[in-house]
Amino acid sequence: MDNGDTAPPPPAKTKRRKKMPYLSHDLVSEILVRLPVEALLRFSCVCKAWRSTVSGDRSFHRAHLRLQELFLLVSPHTITHRSLAHTDKIGLYRWDDTQQGATLPLLYATDLSSDESIDAIMAHCDGLVLLPGKATVRVFNPATRRTLTLPHSPGADPPRKGPDVFLPRHQAFGLGHDPRSDKYKVARLYYQSLLRSSTTGGGYDYTIGMEVFTIGTCSLYWRETATRPPYPVSTGQTATFFKGSLLWTIDERILGNAAPGLLGFCLENEAFMVMSMPTPPCYPMKDYIISPVLAELREELWLAREAADMKTVLIWMCDDIENPQWDQRYTINVFNVRYPCFKPIAAFGDEIVLREQHRYTRRYNLVTKTSSDMFSIEDCRYHDPNTGVFGYQNRQFSYFDFIPYIPSLIPV
Repeated sequence: MDNGDTAPPPPAKTKRRKKMPYLSHDLVSEILVRLPVEALLRFSCVCKAWRSTVSGDRSFHRAHLRLQELFLLVSPHTITHRSLAHTDKIGLYRWDDTQQGATLPLLYATDLSSDESIDAIMAHCDGLVLLPGKATVRVFNPATRRTLTLPHSPGADPPRKGPDVFLPRHQAFGLGHDPRSDKYKVARLYYQSLLRSSTTGGGYDYTIGMEVFTIGTCSLYWRETATRPPYPVSTGQTATFFKGSLLWTIDERILGNAAPGLLGFCLENEAFMVMSMPTPPCYPMKDYIISPVLAELREELWLAREAADMKTVLIWMCDDIENPQWDQRYTINVFNVRYPCFKPIAAFGDEIVLREQHRYTRRYNLVTKTSSDMFSIEDCRYHDPNTGVFGYQNRQFSYFDFIPYIPSLIPV
């Protein structure tokens, strides 16, 4: 300025606040639902909204479940060389049949130290695995590593039976989803008494009960069903879950007559029903009953049974439990197997995986109608969760469970 006055300072620049990028919760959920369970468990610590979605949003759990891919778990059950005591921990390994003798990665191990042995084969439903023991029943989620130990029930107590009655197991279990309540239920069918029938027709006089435990409720006890099971079932088996119902094979030895079909139990109304079976020429029914040959694959019920010539296995399929129309779709030649005992356990692309005699698997191509060579599960290498080293030391394999598994966030 001309008069020597100093110029006023320039106006201060106002700083614009940078806007943080924003993603709507719906968009975040669309991203999260495509991530594996392990990543979601880590990301649940980011904020309360994410934790609420991952941990408690049932619609998110089901959407996540639909996007997961199925794979097989193998669970070896062993006994010691000196006794019949089973392992303290049961390991679940990711199955791989690409080469004999492969090392299978350990996915999860659950403690069995409080139980003498398990009482039936494992069951799986939507990422939950049922482990039924003689005294203790557990449901666990291998992906989230959560385990629920169910309360004791008098149904686990041994039944009253005659001196000439052989019944090594007296329980049969099942795990499934009730679509009406959106809850998961465990069913236990058990014998209360078993005596030789005094009639000339054979069979047994029996008293049988059924109880249900609902997961995710405040209830801490098993509930008896309003009606008793109308037929005896083969103990030691685990039900096949199909279209909202649990299915067991009926024990003709105890019944004393031909079975009218499969015994079904609807989880929605907790009512019993009988589902008819196909009646092709087959091996005597008693041998068929012993083998757990039912499986649910791709929303269809598969039933495998040996033909009368003992050289082929017939696979029947149906997609309706209320009005079953069985279709004999595949015939597998097993002329090189002395006692064929096959069960479909999983489907991958054009192939299904068959379990054979509890220790072997083989693949069957649905397009070419050919089967692969037998794969020995016993020859694989396992990391023993009891000792922390490879190989089950001083133990021998008793049998193997094969579990078609889908990782999920379903809570227990």
